Amino acid sequence: MVKSIHRVTTRVMRIDQIDARVRLLHLQDPDGWDLPPFTAGAHIDIHLPSGLIRQYSLSGDPARGDTYTIAVQRQDDGRGGSRELHDNVIAGDELLVSLPRNTFPIGKDAPVTMVAGGIGITPFLSALPSLMASGQTFTLHYCARTVERASFMPMLKEMGLGDRVQFHFSETGPRLDLERVISDLTEDGHLYCCGPTRMLDAVELKSDDLGARLHVEHFGVAAGADPAYEVLLARSGQVVPVAPEQTMLQALRAADVDMPASCEGGVCLECRCRWLDGTPIHRELTMTLSDRDEWITPCVSGSAGPRLTLDL
Repeated sequence: MVKSIHRVTTRVMRIDQIDARVRLLHLQDPDGWDLPPFTAGAHIDIHLPSGLIRQYSLSGDPARGDTYTIAVQRQDDGRGGSRELHDNVIAGDELLVSLPRNTFPIGKDAPVTMVAGGIGITPFLSALPSLMASGQTFTLHYCARTVERASFMPMLKEMGLGDRVQFHFSETGPRLDLERVISDLTEDGHLYCCGPTRMLDAVELKSDDLGARLHVEHFGVAAGADPAYEVLLARSGQVVPVAPEQTMLQALRAADVDMPASCEGGVCLECRCRWLDGTPIHRELTMTLSDRDEWITPCVSGSAGPRLTLDL
């Protein structure tokens, strides 16, 4: 039986330290209930004790209904969420999490080729158990800078994937031959990619012919270093200055403008609002071109001109 609620209180039942940079957190319901189900490729929002909200892919087996597993790679120069989960969260702590959402569903009705860069392996970890059980044709390419940076290499070897998993290292070789990966796809094969923006840009550049058979999952992006500009709030007339070292979202919050936000990386779109005038610089990763004609994400986007007007 599963509780019927919109957010779930979980308890950190166990923490596995994969290496110095990466740890796995295994979350369960404190009262022993099954957790809301998820599908391969899904993610959840983690509400941290500090008030930060961060998104993490679910990396466990979807068939196991009692546990959510997330992998957290420590980013010392990041926005603080990974440091908090490494330094302050211990087994026994309770964390509020959202219901699972899936913007990167991994299909089960066609051959699957997966390309993972670094911590981008995490959404594929939830797909492997069902792919193996179903007998579906699949290949996983796991890319990292070096063997030492391939945190999940031992785990993948223990899963008995054989030649269905291939390892690639940009500094020591063998490097990923992306053109060959694409040319080896069958006519009905789908390509799934998750990793750094630089890698995904290369994939999209070389995969024009795949159309709907190409699926990418971004981590999020950092805000750019825009010159100072102003945001005019059309409803109130308030003018909010944005300094070069600030994001638009940070400036709005500093001016006591109530702005919802979750990932703060240009992915979830929770902070999305309408822009009315000016020249926005769009840096989010999930909106269509037509969406950008109307909406902007203050967490990562900016302004190419001295003033941008928002419908706030």
